[in-house]
Amino acid sequence: MFSTALATVLAGTLAAPSAQAAPSAAAAECGVRAHDGRLWCGNHADAPTRYRPVHESDVNGLLKSSFSYFTCWSTGGLHGGGNTTWYRTVPDWSVDGTEGYVPADWVFTPSWFDADPSKYGLRRC
Repeated sequence: MFSTALATVLAGTLAAPSAQAAPSAAAAECGVRAHDGRLWCGNHADAPTRYRPVHESDVNGLLKSSFSYFTCWSTGGLHGGGNTTWYRTVPDWSVDGTEGYVPADWVFTPSWFDADPSKYGLRRC
């Protein structure tokens, strides 16, 4: 559905992120900011974003930055983090300019946050 060039760019990015600790500065800043209601947090760079919060959904963009904001959260498909929480964001590169979903295991949020992001001020999509 997307171009061969995009497929080539994303070819190395579709595997699950390796188990690694979040950078301490990004982890320290991970939270919902009161002034805009967005989750600002560190994340794995080169994360593919998807139209829907499931791995089977088409890729609609690429989150190249390693510190991003997320506009809301949704329940979706089970992912490597062992839960079904996905965060929606504006990708750095997009097929069509729409927001996309990233599974919580690509975002450096703690599991207690992923269990109920609304409890900490992030709206549900």
